[in-house]
Amino acid sequence: MEESQEANEQIVQKNLLTIPKNILMEQALAAEFVEVCRNPIEGIFVSPSAKNKFAWFGVIFVRKGIFGGGIFRFNIEIPLEFPESSELPKVIFNQTIFHPLICIKSKELCLKRSFPDGWKSEKHSLSRVLIVLQRSFYSYDVDSDKCINPEASVLYKEHRDKFREIAKECVEASRAMVYDDVAEQEDDSNGIRLLPWDALIHKTAREKMILVGEGSRSQGTAADFRRDHVFSKMGLQVNEIVGRSYPMAYSWFDPEEMTVITKYDDVQASQISPVTSARLDREKHGIEPLDLSIISVEESGKKL
Repeated sequence: MEESQEANEQIVQKNLLTIPKNILMEQALAAEFVEVCRNPIEGIFVSPSAKNKFAWFGVIFVRKGIFGGGIFRFNIEIPLEFPESSELPKVIFNQTIFHPLICIKSKELCLKRSFPDGWKSEKHSLSRVLIVLQRSFYSYDVDSDKCINPEASVLYKEHRDKFREIAKECVEASRAMVYDDVAEQEDDSNGIRLLPWDALIHKTAREKMILVGEGSRSQGTAADFRRDHVFSKMGLQVNEIVGRSYPMAYSWFDPEEMTVITKYDDVQASQISPVTSARLDREKHGIEPLDLSIISVEESGKKL
């Protein structure tokens, strides 16, 4: 009887489905990209390479701060043993950026401060890496002995105007090359290509985006009801301000000021608090709120 049971167990073990490691890896990478798509990081756009599953192309639009106006391209290099490896992904920019957390020679963003114990697949994600990338452009006060570019750290603390001047040069350089082809992306169907405004192409695309956005939020969410309640107390009709249909996944910006272009026709600006106004801007244009929760509540630029 026991021999028969052991034999059955051996048969079951042999018939167990074994999923190849490369399939599990591809599923993990796909899940990472899905997470980024479902929870986009403000100002960041990424695209997985069509030729190399361990590479993502990206671009970050910095909308305020010392590097405000910058359009910086970057690549994410994912470890070959991802997600099981403790090795951290690499974020490497396409241009030199004078920043305490970016290496002048390799152009790599230092992630060790945010992931001191290495990569932990059970609690880390590539989305988290993008958040660290985003926040690095809003906080620069890092101890010189704890950063990859100590010269930038010292200059920021002791000669702020000079730091701003160099940062501005980086911003201007990024904008000067914004339409240039990137060598490693030229033959990749998923490469990110930025083009100058062409009314024949982009005006039509924008009109289609508006049409797609209308009616996309026909059913109110919990946030909608909370917002309605707040405005009802103020004696305002929220539909007159932002409407029930929000254009999704796009926004219009003044290219010089890098600010959201919004106009309130039915409500005086004095009737809406700055915080509420900012939230309405985001809702109207489909922009995710900027998450700077780990930055000090003092002024931007303080230590994390």
